[in-house]
This record gives sequence, C-alpha cells and structure tokens, in this order.
Amino acid sequence: MAKEKSPQSTKLQSTATTDPHTGISPEDRLRMIEQAAYFRAQQRGFSGGDPVEDWLAAEREINRQLPSPQQQKQELAAYRKLRERVRHILGEAKESPVAENIRQALAQATAQLKQAGEHTADTIDKVAASVEKDMVSAAQKIGTRWDAYSEKTADLFQVWRDRGNRFLTGATAAVGEWLQQSSEKLRAQTYHSGDMAASGTLECTACGEHIVLQTPAHLPACSTCRNREFRRI
Repeated sequence: MAKEKSPQSTKLQSTATTDPHTGISPEDRLRMIEQAAYFRAQQRGFSGGDPVEDWLAAEREINRQLPSPQQQKQELAAYRKLRERVRHILGEAKESPVAENIRQALAQATAQLKQAGEHTADTIDKVAASVEKDMVSAAQKIGTRWDAYSEKTADLFQVWRDRGNRFLTGATAAVGEWLQQSSEKLRAQTYHSGDMAASGTLECTACGEHIVLQTPAHLPACSTCRNREFRRI
C-alpha cells in the first residue's frame, strides 16, 4: 500500500510553479500599497513629506514582499550568481580561514555583482540577505565537527570538504566564530513570503505547515493560514 502523503507538506519544484503572491489579486496589491503609503504619512503626523515619494516607497516595499514573476526571475538569477561568487571566493582560501574571511567573502561577492551592473542594487541586497541566511543555516548544521562538511549539510562551505584535516579544523572554528558573531535575529532563521530560500524544509510560524523546497525558490504565503513568516527546520 502506498504511503499516505502528509497533509502538512507542500513541495515546490521551482520558481516556475511558485507564485509568492498566490491569492493576491492586482486589486489587493494596490490596496496594500495604498495602506503602506498611508502608514508612512501617518508616521510623520501627515505633516510635510511628498505623497508621490510615499507611494513610490510603498510600492517598492510591497514589490519586495510580493515580487512579480519577472522580478522572481531576476532575483533567482542574481541569487545563483551571488552564491557562485561566494563559493569561488571561499574556494580560493589557501590557508585555514578566520571568521573575517567568511564575512569578507559575502561582502566582496555582493560588491562584485553590483559592479557588474546586471541587476539593481535592491535586488542584489535582497538576495544577499538570503545567501547570508543560507550560510548561517549551513554553519549551524556543521557545528563543531569538521567531518560535517558534506555537500548536503555544508552548502557553500562544502568547497572546503576535500581539504586536509588541519585546514578543516581551522575552518570549522572560523565558521563557528562567524556564526556567533552573527546577529541573534539572523541565527533565528526567519524568512518571509517573497524571500529567496535554498532547498530544504521550512515551517510556518503560525500553524506549522511545512514547505519543502526541492530547489532554491521564492517563498509563498502559507497555503493553510496565509501567514507570511517561516523558519527553517
């Protein structure tokens, strides 16, 4: 008898079939922009400011949360390029790295992608935040064991897995130190609808519904409760 599929598992194969604003009509999107623009004016007591700038800022905010299919395509391309640049920079390490080397790898890769001019700064900053979460997640899985540098668990850090024991021992210490230096919020691994996320399983913070990403993809709203916040498990 075939094993019954768990009702709390939604599998996403790729961004081609994943729409972060599923259930969000153009009218709803417009209403969200209006509310965000109103909130900006309200924060300054409806005094001064520019309504046009409020609207444009609100539009950017909502587009970030609910990227269009075209935006998703651009963000996925930027995300993949940034991950590859980070992987390349980490792989160039000749000696055991320190925490600062890991921090610089992401910063350098981000700067290089911006200099290339193929994507907007907003897009690159957004995917850089996702890549940093990927790295934190991998660092948490590695822990204090250098033998945990497998392709499945180490993700971007797996470029070091074929190095000698001495290198990996130092690299593990560097990864652990870098993780400790990361903000508490980042270590909590909170994602929101519209964020890019690497493959793996994420859980809705409201109802516990699982989303299983087979490939990197944008996160949709929870299909059960429409909540937009998730944590990696």
